[in-house]
Amino acid sequence: MAMLIGGLFTLAVQIGYQWYLDQHKLPDELVGVVLPKPRGIGAFELVDHMGKPFTMARLKGKWTFMFFGYTHCPDVCPVTMGLMADVFSRFKDRPDLLDQTQGVFVSIDPKRDTEKMLKEYVPYFNKEFIGVTGGVGEVDRFSTELGVGVRVSPPEADGSYQIAHTSAIYLINPQGKFHALFQTQFHNAEKIAKLFDMMIKLFS
Repeated sequence: MAMLIGGLFTLAVQIGYQWYLDQHKLPDELVGVVLPKPRGIGAFELVDHMGKPFTMARLKGKWTFMFFGYTHCPDVCPVTMGLMADVFSRFKDRPDLLDQTQGVFVSIDPKRDTEKMLKEYVPYFNKEFIGVTGGVGEVDRFSTELGVGVRVSPPEADGSYQIAHTSAIYLINPQGKFHALFQTQFHNAEKIAKLFDMMIKLFS
């Protein structure tokens, strides 16, 4: 019976995904990028680099490119933030895209990443980007809900430490739902801009 139920569940998921693809006529390029179904995000209370509350309300009404990292990151974070800046620079001649998007950097290192540090770090890549931090528990809960992997290394003698983490760029839709994921194989500004343009036409 358990095997039968499991088989029926798998079949239902496959049928549901196929229905979703059929309904939205998902191009092959977006398969593996767009989630089978946009996933809701629970309520959260964070703060941006200007000291203003960053809650679900800040995700509503715009497409949000979101990256999780930390300011002491030596390589992946600055490279990925530079990539996001490059993507947004390609929207300059497309006000229809630029007006409905925002870039957000969420710190996974709230112990060190103060609002002041984020205010210095995040706008360097794009003055409109938003840096976000918060209490350790709230940041952990938010990042875990979105499936962000985080592993903190043992501290060095001077107390410094590195953090291994997911390097993907998350796309949140204007309803505040997790809609797509640009994994590292898609980390090309031209490709991301093209895929996003396709998504806008399909889902807006």
